[in-house]
Amino acid sequence: MNINIVVARYNENIEWVKQFKNFVIYNKGNPINDIENQVTLSNVGREGHTYYKYICDNYYNLPNYIIFLQGNPFDHSPNIIANIHKYLNNEKLHLNFEFLSEEIHYSTLKEESKRYPECKDIFKTFERVFKKTIIDDNECIFGAGAQFIVSKERILKRDIEFYKNIVNILEYSISPMEGYDIERLHKYIFI
Repeated sequence: MNINIVVARYNENIEWVKQFKNFVIYNKGNPINDIENQVTLSNVGREGHTYYKYICDNYYNLPNYIIFLQGNPFDHSPNIIANIHKYLNNEKLHLNFEFLSEEIHYSTLKEESKRYPECKDIFKTFERVFKKTIIDDNECIFGAGAQFIVSKERILKRDIEFYKNIVNILEYSISPMEGYDIERLHKYIFI
């Protein structure tokens, strides 16, 4: 099974990832001297920028599955190591998208925009990402911490320009407000 693990790192300790073979660290912090599989990026756009940058960089050469994780994945996914091994050891893996966070939130976009000040413009971000206006109040299901596995097949349902647009939306600031919105939209991006 061809699965890559993509880690969005700032300055977290990522010793845990060394137990795996197919990983790449997208590093926005201090250099890591003892890891060869790293790509240095400017510290912009939160983890969402990292994930979609990886997709753009590898769009024409994606593995069958990609596991996207934060540098410290344990806050929202205490059992992440066991879960990664479950995917890696499953020769018959067949899924499109699955959250790896153990804390899944169910609400609506409107509730998210009211509950979290950083999501007050989630409808504008939705329009910028999907190029359409929301007519009704869509459900919002997301995994806290923005960690998930997605298939190559699901990624390729959208063209590379779609993902470049997301990178552009997020790359203007270290912590753009749109980053919180994108965290809530990952599932819909890969539908």
